[in-house]
Amino acid sequence: MLPLDVKRVKSHMRVSHNLDDGDIKEYLEFAKHDVIEAVFDSRDVSLNKTELEKDPSFRKAAIMLTSYYYENRLAMQEVSKSGGVQESPMSVTHAIQILRAHRDRYLK
Repeated sequence: MLPLDVKRVKSHMRVSHNLDDGDIKEYLEFAKHDVIEAVFDSRDVSLNKTELEKDPSFRKAAIMLTSYYYENRLAMQEVSKSGGVQESPMSVTHAIQILRAHRDRYLK
């Protein structure tokens, strides 16, 4: 399994240059934090992040959310042409729902 790092995310996004590596690294950290916050209670101090990062649903959610942040670099949500507010990709929501169902696996 490839590590969940900038190189892996860039491969997913098909980014071949290094100009945005710093931004992508920050977006990845934001995404991992956001996925954890969506699944776990802030009182879950016994969270095993090492094991969590091996979970395919966590990895998918973090990579997809990082891609979303990279491609949508706005300080506020966009309104789509149809007038609706643009939300996170459905695949991120799906992966988070799977993680919520299995959250006890990652508590020590």
